[in-house]
Amino acid sequence: MSIITGIVFGIMGLYLIGYPILTNDEIDELDYKERIVSLEEDIELRKEAVFSELGEIELDYQMNKLSEEDYHELKGRLQKLAVEVLQEEENS
Repeated sequence: MSIITGIVFGIMGLYLIGYPILTNDEIDELDYKERIVSLEEDIELRKEAVFSELGEIELDYQMNKLSEEDYHELKGRLQKLAVEVLQEEENS
């Protein structure tokens, strides 16, 4: 019984690994680029992402998951990015 189960799982694994390699389905690169551009242009999404990340690193620091040095470095970078995003929002 365990041999049959092993063979079945082996075949399933080969199928899952080999299928994407053997098929000619390609990612629609144009669609991907359009999505990236639309995200880059959406100031609200960028603002939300930056402030969300600031909250995450604050929480990680409070839970001692980040060293003080890493915390200050990340917070400084994100604060600069937040200022840039807010200035872009103000200018548009």
